Amino acid sequence: MNIRIQRVGLFLVGWLIAFPASAGELVPFRAVIHTEPVPVGSCGPGCLDLNISGLGQATHMGRTEIDGPSQVNVILGQQTGTSTLTAANGDTLVIAFAGTVVFEGPEPTDPVSFEGRWDVISGTGRFDDAIGSGTYSGTAAGPVGILLLVGSVSSPGANK
Repeated sequence: MNIRIQRVGLFLVGWLIAFPASAGELVPFRAVIHTEPVPVGSCGPGCLDLNISGLGQATHMGRTEIDGPSQVNVILGQQTGTSTLTAANGDTLVIAFAGTVVFEGPEPTDPVSFEGRWDVISGTGRFDDAIGSGTYSGTAAGPVGILLLVGSVSSPGANK
């Protein structure tokens, strides 16, 4: 009997090591957000600091606001940044993103398109300990744009 208990104990310890606690099952995530990118300064030669805010809809969040900094290297056509997505009830997902930007003209109001990858880096409320990732794409012209996020996040509230 004692050997059996030891084997079960070893099995459980091994299982816990092999399969650490996760933030829950991944579920599809999609957001469509109307954005307002605002230049706030320079991040070096050929680099533009932006703040991107906006409002839209996201699965598992409903009405969603976005806000966060972005850096665009105009010379290399690269974009990086972080954004906080806030649901109507105040729960948040914070994502980091990196991708490319294509400028269609020389003027700041000329259209641009962008695409890349995003990863969840933190969350609050139902998204505390969330994990997830996906792709983003969109366009902007002048003071307005549209952002599409597609991917997956851990099931909201799975750890609550």
